[in-house]
Amino acid sequence: MQGKFVYGGEGAKVPGTDFGISFGLFKFFLCPTGGTWRGYTTASNEGLLGAAIVESPVVDFVMTDLEDEFPFDNLHAAAVEVTIDGSPFAISGGTASIVLKRRNNDGTPDDELTFFSDECKGFYAAFGPIHFRATLLELPGTEWHAPNLSYVPW
Repeated sequence: MQGKFVYGGEGAKVPGTDFGISFGLFKFFLCPTGGTWRGYTTASNEGLLGAAIVESPVVDFVMTDLEDEFPFDNLHAAAVEVTIDGSPFAISGGTASIVLKRRNNDGTPDDELTFFSDECKGFYAAFGPIHFRATLLELPGTEWHAPNLSYVPW
């Protein structure tokens, strides 16, 4: 498979409280071997402390431990749990990983997709992993071909 993700967001909490404000924009692209690219997006306001704009290049990876049916063929309206983890970096050459868990109707995690990149662009200044739950929405077909798209201007 091939995959790519883009995340941009910032947030902060009042020290010693659970009160805070944050925002995030997330785009995620997948292409099974021999298949067609598909793109998804969502917005989330959960769990970000710090700031990050991370764009991974297209990454080749292998899915293991799957049944006969591929659970990531179509993620439109899928409830997912996303974790993006990286080390602090600025401009290019950053490392980041993504774990995307598709959730069942009862809210428990089901199938998991994960990949890592050491050639990310942007910057990562979040305090720990970025974690949020969201519902994915399919992007317009003009935004599906991830290798031709770039969101970070450098």
